[in-house]
Amino acid sequence: MLSIKDLKLAYGSNQILNGVNLDVAKGDVVSIIGPSGTGKTTLLKCINYLAKPQSGTISLDGVQMDYARADKKAIRDIRLRTAMVFQQFNVFRNMTVIQNIMDPLVVVQKKSREEAREIALRELDRVGMTERQDHYPSQLSGGQLQRTGIARALAVRPDVILFDEPTSSLDPELVNEVLKVIKDVTGSGITSLLVTHEMQFARSVSNRIVFMEGGVVAAEGSPDEIFEAPATPRLAQFLRAELEFA
Repeated sequence: MLSIKDLKLAYGSNQILNGVNLDVAKGDVVSIIGPSGTGKTTLLKCINYLAKPQSGTISLDGVQMDYARADKKAIRDIRLRTAMVFQQFNVFRNMTVIQNIMDPLVVVQKKSREEAREIALRELDRVGMTERQDHYPSQLSGGQLQRTGIARALAVRPDVILFDEPTSSLDPELVNEVLKVIKDVTGSGITSLLVTHEMQFARSVSNRIVFMEGGVVAAEGSPDEIFEAPATPRLAQFLRAELEFA
């Protein structure tokens, strides 16, 4: 479903991505782990062109794009096939929960308000937020804000959903409620890429783990392969530190 080849991105002399290659099959749940600053979030942003690589290619469900010559139609088509759940929620503060979910359905997908509301209510029920549908973001906890963000992502029916460290901005007591929702979502068969520092969670929900370091994919494999038999000393060192800290 998703194939990225030789993806490179630099900000000035700072090389963030240095030739990333990644293939994701339909229905895969891929967790991307690695030290901070190694390009994990940037990789997700490149997929839907929120970050602009200097070179590389992407193929997503039949849509192909050369990042060096990105055209507007390809960018739009890829964005229509993906949805992202952000670290900082990125909800509209002047809209209620249900309005936040309906907005992209009406504005981008041109659905009627009646159909958009029906879809929004279904996804709010899925993430346990039906009773909060008329609340504004200022009235919600961090966990509720993130569940709103997940419902909004699901509502547009993406081929691929991108989770960018979805629990990193939450208080510890709110993490589990969001992880439970993500586990339900990834267990439903939707193709998912998840950047996370929650190692045990990544192991439990993923069928593949990707370890990034230095702007490249340094190791990848099944959860058992990554956690039980790390392929490199650096991966083993990283896992020891993360699991000890947890």
